[in-house]
Amino acid sequence: MGTLVAATSLVSAAGYEAYHASAPSPTVTHHEKADGTTVIIPAASENPIPLHGRIDTVDYQQEYQGVTYKKQALVYLPATYVQGMPANIAYLTHGWMSSAEEMADEVSPAIDDLERSGEVSPTIVVFATYYPDRSFVNDDFETDYQLNRFFATSEINTLIDTVESRYSTYAGGDTTDESLKASRMHRAFGGFSMGGITTWDVFALNPDYFYGYMPMAGESWIGRDHDAPLPQIADEVTLGVRSRNMGQQDFRIIASVGSDDPALDDMNPQLDEFYRKYPTLMTPQSLQVWIDEGGTHSRPQFRASSATHCRCFSRASRRDRHQQAGLTPLGDIAYPKNRSFKAPTGVNASKRCQ
Repeated sequence: MGTLVAATSLVSAAGYEAYHASAPSPTVTHHEKADGTTVIIPAASENPIPLHGRIDTVDYQQEYQGVTYKKQALVYLPATYVQGMPANIAYLTHGWMSSAEEMADEVSPAIDDLERSGEVSPTIVVFATYYPDRSFVNDDFETDYQLNRFFATSEINTLIDTVESRYSTYAGGDTTDESLKASRMHRAFGGFSMGGITTWDVFALNPDYFYGYMPMAGESWIGRDHDAPLPQIADEVTLGVRSRNMGQQDFRIIASVGSDDPALDDMNPQLDEFYRKYPTLMTPQSLQVWIDEGGTHSRPQFRASSATHCRCFSRASRRDRHQQAGLTPLGDIAYPKNRSFKAPTGVNASKRCQ
């Protein structure tokens, strides 16, 4: 899939590969003011973006192919965050050539607005890169997939241990396997473009610690190395939850893509097959697909999708906890009017977070 481009739309005149082309984004500075608020300052900007919450930098080390890399993730903390009180947490990653800094620049103001308005429960958002360092960025987007797979199956565990041993989540500072499984209802993973592809890998190969999945503008590349047909892709993508005897109530996938994004043509056949082959597992509730009218493969699209997905994840996790406890479910919240719900054949579409 593509990258987070600086323009509001992406025009491809030279075919699929040009669709992934990108120019580097400007450097971003996160400055904490005396009053505790954070200001995002893009290079050469005269209009800094104030945040009600704050952004921290978290350092960690990751070994990859025998080399240990020093890495950083950015952690958005809402103004309502209080150390010692648990918060939901979402991990986000980017597309080809992008970075954690670009994601935080684009997405955190939208998340901050939701937090400030009370539309979401207190949610920590972690912006992480799958590149060991910038030397891995090149002009062939397909080479990223090896890094996507590694991040989904290995590095994400390192990152969870680093972040959730420091901040107050529902794991309670305990990052053992048992604790992370018990708190998975409060944890989500998402990404845009190659980050969306990474998200499908997390769902397929590493679903123990996550309840919510937010693949944006990216299909699954599971089975790509052996040209798997669609029914086999459906088998491989769902194998992780099926082998763990998970049902449709044990996860929520909220997939989205713009109506004018070339990724729509890649995602549609897979999504239809998931519905067709596993109708009791991939239901309109457990697999929600939203198409943004007029949406493109762009940074603004990533921003809009991330904010709305975090809102739906927050509502879904609260509602399902109520249901599991035998309590009355919370009401749904309306989805933006420019989004349409893609339902399997014969299912009534609803413009609400399910």
